[in-house]
Order: sequence, then structure tokens, then C-alpha cells
Amino acid sequence: MPRLKLTDAFVRNAKPIDGKVTEYADERENGLALRISPAGAKSWTFRYRTKAGQQKRMSLGRTNDVSLSDARSRVVKERAFVSAGGDPVAIAAKAKDAAIEEFKRETVQQVGEWYFQECKVGRHRQNAKPKRVSTLRTELLYFNKHILTKLGSRKLADVSRSMVQAFVNDLADNTSKSAARHCKVILHGIYSFAERQELVDKNPCQHVTVASHEPRERVLSDDELRTIWQTMTPPIEVEGLTVSAGVAYAIQLAMVTLQRRSEVTGMKLSEIDRDQRIWVLPSARTKNKRDHVVPLSVLAIELIDKALNVRSVDSDFVFPSPRDANKPIDGQALTHAFVRMRNVLELGDIRPHDLRRTGATNLTSERLGFPRFTVSKVLNHTSDTGNSAAVTSVYDRNGYLSEKRRALDSWAIRINEIISDRENSNNLVRLTI
Repeated sequence: MPRLKLTDAFVRNAKPIDGKVTEYADERENGLALRISPAGAKSWTFRYRTKAGQQKRMSLGRTNDVSLSDARSRVVKERAFVSAGGDPVAIAAKAKDAAIEEFKRETVQQVGEWYFQECKVGRHRQNAKPKRVSTLRTELLYFNKHILTKLGSRKLADVSRSMVQAFVNDLADNTSKSAARHCKVILHGIYSFAERQELVDKNPCQHVTVASHEPRERVLSDDELRTIWQTMTPPIEVEGLTVSAGVAYAIQLAMVTLQRRSEVTGMKLSEIDRDQRIWVLPSARTKNKRDHVVPLSVLAIELIDKALNVRSVDSDFVFPSPRDANKPIDGQALTHAFVRMRNVLELGDIRPHDLRRTGATNLTSERLGFPRFTVSKVLNHTSDTGNSAAVTSVYDRNGYLSEKRRALDSWAIRINEIISDRENSNNLVRLTI
């Protein structure tokens, strides 16, 4: 290897010797050399010997990108690192392997994790929107608990339809039919995503059968409603039952307003208009992605005020998380409270969503006599068009506020009758429908 004091002019004019790879060592900085390929491409290289006696060569970049001065400065640093026992080539190789591993997408786990990242921004399928945080949380729970356990380490292309079928059958038989359905849907989404990314040629989840969903029909009795209300009236004094006052009031408010648990726990003061007695749920927080106006009965306003009085932090949320005032309590907290309550009181299989079904059933029954169409508006369902043409619902943006208000005010009266053993409250007036 020719050795000389390199200059900028020499670097610009240097040629390979005899058309072969040539290196010109720098006399000034030990280990630095100008490397020229047979085609004339020029780059900097650093040669060194490790503490173990191994000779190694490290590329410092092309001469068009790195000047002679910068190359010499880099060599001084790398030489000091080698003198201290370091091995820059080994470290660079390790970093490269880590980068390759990070973007290696072969197994169910690797592609699944990529899929969920894309779900957050709406790139998991064509014309998609970002998945809700609550939906992602639920799907990740099933993914981590069941799918990764059985299939996570398998290469995506090695999973067959029979494997997926056996997997969901095992879940249905030994865990639950619900877990089997969720996992099949999640796997189908992952494979559909992988097909679009050209990672696999087919989706093994197609034609996999899973137990059909059995609609829940549980309607709570008056006695059960009364027990839930009285139990969840703070301060809670049932032996063996621990539920925070905020969660308890959220359960009562869910019963009165008939809205979904996460919509109730996520209620903000900025969503409430006390003068008009309405709660405006923005489209970002509703299941059907539409704004939803919920009339607030006198009883609902009272519950909101009670919830505000027991808050330990100042927040825009009516039910703030005790750990972070900028977040609400999780809707799952209501489910956990129901589980604890039903276990302590031996109430059987009751769930927060049963409150919506029970309220809707009461509203359409002979007790109150509201048409199903009105109830669908209270529940914020979009499938019920009142026997009219489906296209009508696209243009009809009437909020049916007065109809919803009569329904929810009547339901509040009915709740008050139930919890007070059918004696009307002094601050509620029976409405004429």
C-alpha cells in the first residue's frame, strides 16, 4: 500500500494502480487511507488492530461526502476508541443487525405488531380511519394473550387454514366463543394487511368457521335495578365491595342516560350545556362517528353535580382518572365494578350494557309506550329508519331532540319510581306523551 501525506489535490487526481483496488495510506494519521475502486470510485477507510490482534477495516464514507480534514478528525476519534478496547466495526455490525431485525417482518408477531401500528393511523386497510383507542386496547389484549401464545413465533407464510381452524376451535372449547371470534377477526385483519404488503399470497383465515355470536337478551328486573342503584349510591357500605364514588355515579348516570359506558366515563364539562340541559357527544367519541345530542333529565343533572363534588382533581372530565386529570376513568372500570358487585351480592350475570337494553325495553313497553324509532335515536343507533327508505337517513339530520327528551325524562321518572318503591320524586313531573 503506497504511503504518503495526502492532500486535497492528490485525492481529486488519484487513480487506481493497474486497474485494481488501490489504497493510499496517509502519513499524517495512522490508519487512514484513500481507497479507490477499479472504476475510480473513491472513499475513506480506517484500518486498525483490535486488542485481540484482529486486523479490521472500517469505511468512513465517500470522498464526495467526507472531506480529507473530516476523515482525519474521524480517524483520531476512532483510534482513541480502539486504544480503549473498542471495536468500531463490531459495533457498526451489531447496529446493522439490530436495524435489520427491527424491520424484519416474517412472523405472526412481527407483522401483527406492524399491523397494530398502522391501525393507529388508519393505514391498516384501504380507505380506513384510525382505530379507536378502546378498540385497539381490546384487540391487543386478545393478540397478546392468545394469538402470540400459540402462533406468534410462526412465520406468517407457514400458518395454514387448518392451523387457524384448530386454534379458534381450541379457544371456543377451552376459553370462550367470544375469544375465538375476536381472535379470528384479528388474524383475518393481519393477513389481509400482509397480503396488501405482498408478504403472503393468501389469507388462511378465509373459510375458517367460528361459533356465531349469540345476542345477549338480559333485561334487568325492577328489583335488580333497585339493588344496583342502592348499592352504587355513595358512600358504598356493602361489606366486601370497594367501588370509588366516581365509578358509582358513572354507573348511575349510564342507567339514566342509556349511553355507552365509555361515552359516559369520557363525559366532559365542555360537552354539557346546562341552560338547554343537553350533552353533546362529538363524533370522535361515538360508535357511529356522528355527533349525538343527549337530553339531560333533572336526575341526570343531579348525578353530574354529585360526581363533580367527589372529584379529587380539577379537570374538564366529569369522571377524571385519579392518576391523570387529563384522562377519564376507563369504561372497563364500570365492568369491573359490576363483576365485584354481582359476586358480593350474588346477582348473577349482569353487565353494564344490560342497563341500555333494560332502559330501551322499558321505553318501548306498555309502561311508557315510546316507538322503537324514538328509542333508536336515544341509543344513537343508525340502522333504524322507521320503515322509511334507507336513503332518507342520509339526508335526515333532524336530531329528534324533543322526542328524545320526553323519552329520557320519562325514563328518569320511571327509575325514580323503581328506586323509591314506586313513589314519585318531588322534583320530577309525569309527562304526557
